[in-house]
Amino acid sequence: MCDFFPKMNEGRRGSASTEASTLSDISGISALSAGSDCHVTARLLDLMTKTDYELVQENGQRRLTAPELTAEVRERIKGAEIFLGRLPRDCYEDELMPILEKAGRLLELRLMLDFSGQTRGYAFALYPDARTARRACSMLDGYKIRPNHPIGVVKSVDNCRLFFGGVPKNKTKEEFMEELSKLMEGIVDIYLYPNAQDRSLNRGFIFVEFKDHRSAAMARRKLIPGRVLLWDHEVAVDWADPEPGEPVDEDIMENVTALFVRNLSMDLPQQKIRDIFQRATNIPILKLKKINHFAFVHYETRDAAERAMRILNLPGGVAEMEQWEINWAKPIGPIKQAERQRCINEAIQQSKNMTQREIKGKKIFKNKVQKFPINTENENTDYLDFYYAGILVDFVTNVMQATCTFDCLSSYEPPGYINKVTVFKGNVIIYEDFGPVQPTKQSSLDAAATIIFEKLKSSHDLNMYHGMYGPPMNDITRQMMHMNMNAMGPTPQQSCSF
Repeated sequence: MCDFFPKMNEGRRGSASTEASTLSDISGISALSAGSDCHVTARLLDLMTKTDYELVQENGQRRLTAPELTAEVRERIKGAEIFLGRLPRDCYEDELMPILEKAGRLLELRLMLDFSGQTRGYAFALYPDARTARRACSMLDGYKIRPNHPIGVVKSVDNCRLFFGGVPKNKTKEEFMEELSKLMEGIVDIYLYPNAQDRSLNRGFIFVEFKDHRSAAMARRKLIPGRVLLWDHEVAVDWADPEPGEPVDEDIMENVTALFVRNLSMDLPQQKIRDIFQRATNIPILKLKKINHFAFVHYETRDAAERAMRILNLPGGVAEMEQWEINWAKPIGPIKQAERQRCINEAIQQSKNMTQREIKGKKIFKNKVQKFPINTENENTDYLDFYYAGILVDFVTNVMQATCTFDCLSSYEPPGYINKVTVFKGNVIIYEDFGPVQPTKQSSLDAAATIIFEKLKSSHDLNMYHGMYGPPMNDITRQMMHMNMNAMGPTPQQSCSF
């Protein structure tokens, strides 16, 4: 067995996230599986000589790093890392690097290892920018690295946010920042959402944003083993779920002219929001649509939208005073558009078929139809056929041990009705989604209940299959699920569909 392990260059030692293993405490590349020999070692040393890259083993991974990747460069790069899955266990850096460089300059390759030194079958690759990373995903996802062995490649989720549940509801953002800064480092921001009924209280959970993934991981590692107490309240800590839905291309996001506003009061009129925006910015609004506690604000040009968001997010500005979150609205991706259109078409056809069958005098779902009141925007309360909604309610109650509500809203573009489904566990919203726009309240309710039931049931079946009702998913599980189920997931609230 060969016993080589190149040390890190002293000038770049600080760029590694943790202290690297040295020659004296690890056998380095020779710490591969027992079946590995000097042949693999020689190949990797030859790769380093030809490329001038450094190879360092640390904390269960081996890093192949480009000379220009310093700590400062790493901090500037966002969204440029990809995840590679389904790799052969005997696939090493010298085989991966030429393939990865088909998309562009490779700055870093992190190959995950097990305790024996064998690879775990997945890796992470870092590129100079997000555009190159997207190109790599497009080119390499499904690439046959060996005969009959395609690999999976998706954008890596650079999660820098932790979820804290069960926090005291009477504490402010400033108090959380002060208290949590005593326990952990690297906190950039805290997202706190006011209670819909009493805005002086929060909803009992917060999101804590860190400067990078490593800071978030270190904080989670420190907090997750035992009980975490904040002001004598035991809180739960875990990774925050990434925004659902497809990632939106940066080129598309650069042309977005709509703002997404969150944390609005439920009873705040739409015209009042328009008045506040125009009084603060003096910039004309093209269109504004409020849906419950959030709204989409459209401007005529990108420049107008940028100026409005900059003014509204100033320290002491409207967003801070009103406790609103104001960000760019995300357009619906092509996969979600196609899925939504398919669901709309199926729901419309199903509604037509039911109507035709009812006209012929046939009983539909005999002895199973119940009548429930449903909330609407209007003052009048309609009583609708709640059969499909009842199936969803039964699933949420019996399987998810939660409760759900239905809200019917009017849609103006296109005209019709849209149903919002909200799932609560205790006093916390754990799921919220909208059905498609339908011509009647009944078809809107049926379509929303059917589509959301299928989403929740698919997600539940997937969780049961992967056995994830025990410990929470780690980042690698999320990457692999996203790679295999890219088109699944609830409609993001931040998608601008009106």
